[in-house]
Amino acid sequence: MKLTEDIAKSLMRRLKLPVPEGAPAETAARVGELASEFGGTVALKALLPTGRRGKSGLVRLVGAADAEDAASEMLGRQTDLGYVDRIYVEKGAEIAQEFYLAFSFSDRVPMITISTAGGVEIEQVHATTPERIVTTPIDPLKGLRPWEAIDLWSRAGLKGRSLADVGRLTARLWRAFVELDAEMMEINPLAVDADGRLSMVGTMIEIDDGALGRHPELSEVPSQRPDNPRERMVNDVNRANPGGDARYVELDGDIGLLVAGGGAGLLQHDMIVDLGGRPANHSDISPAPGTVKTEAVLDAVFTNPRSRSLLIGYNHLQMAPVDRVVEALANSVQRNKVDTSRFPIILRLLGPREAEARALAAQIGGVTYLPSGASLLDGARAIVEATRKVSAQQDEGATA
Repeated sequence: MKLTEDIAKSLMRRLKLPVPEGAPAETAARVGELASEFGGTVALKALLPTGRRGKSGLVRLVGAADAEDAASEMLGRQTDLGYVDRIYVEKGAEIAQEFYLAFSFSDRVPMITISTAGGVEIEQVHATTPERIVTTPIDPLKGLRPWEAIDLWSRAGLKGRSLADVGRLTARLWRAFVELDAEMMEINPLAVDADGRLSMVGTMIEIDDGALGRHPELSEVPSQRPDNPRERMVNDVNRANPGGDARYVELDGDIGLLVAGGGAGLLQHDMIVDLGGRPANHSDISPAPGTVKTEAVLDAVFTNPRSRSLLIGYNHLQMAPVDRVVEALANSVQRNKVDTSRFPIILRLLGPREAEARALAAQIGGVTYLPSGASLLDGARAIVEATRKVSAQQDEGATA
């Protein structure tokens, strides 16, 4: 389980480790209120359980007076790292030095990685001057004692009055890493101000899923991947209505999928990727989900700005008539005003009431219903080819 920064830092505070003052907010107005309370410069951080936020423009340093406007620009953004629906507002720190510290596992052996060249450019440091980074295993029976941590930082080139303090903090962080059953803990930057005070400005923690039973304080932590409005809508519909489950997870491709059957759904996904296609989502429909849930997944596909096509592919329906799926498609196409001449839809549906389903699909218009002998691979080939054609046409129109 990857923790967002607000949760990670609340755990660090509980262990009396030095983290800057901060709090999460869901609205721009609340961000403005917190910034006014903290005063001066504040850091606005999109609450996504991932690194690279700074390089993606999802961490901003602003004056308290500008915080609300900056938050308005960040909230509601769909980025490659996820959907931004919460912001962590943190009191600005005056940084004199930036260090890097991480605990992780390699071949099941705990490792520590440190560098005196912390900050957003740590990856560049690793690529160009790897000698500035020290990585070494930790004996899990002996742990990491303060004098050993001090020696490590000395080998990394740290000198002066900060050496002992950083070493002692590193040993405390190792104990926190063990106590939390963490698989990864990254502090970047570990900052030192002009007066020599330490502050864990950037904190990422990933907890071993198998150990969550020992951590009831994490029972209410949301999914490590924040859902976007379409995913949230499908989840809400799924919970509110009886019947089989409907699941929808967005990806970064352009081929929408309404697939089912567990293994058959994953097989179609892999086939599309092998053929050079890029799924815009993955879905899984349990037996007899009901039309409402199926429509929710279709609505999500049609309103996803990345989607350029749709494949509806089932292995062989047995628990529900085929025409119920096509009925859901007809309703969603009409509701979302889908132009099927510009948004290819391929159906590979076999099962009870197939003839009625084909008749209904013909009324929608512009839908390709593959013949009864078509395989799952035929469906994957058809949607990849159709998507390439429509993408080429739309790209030509955009440059004309």
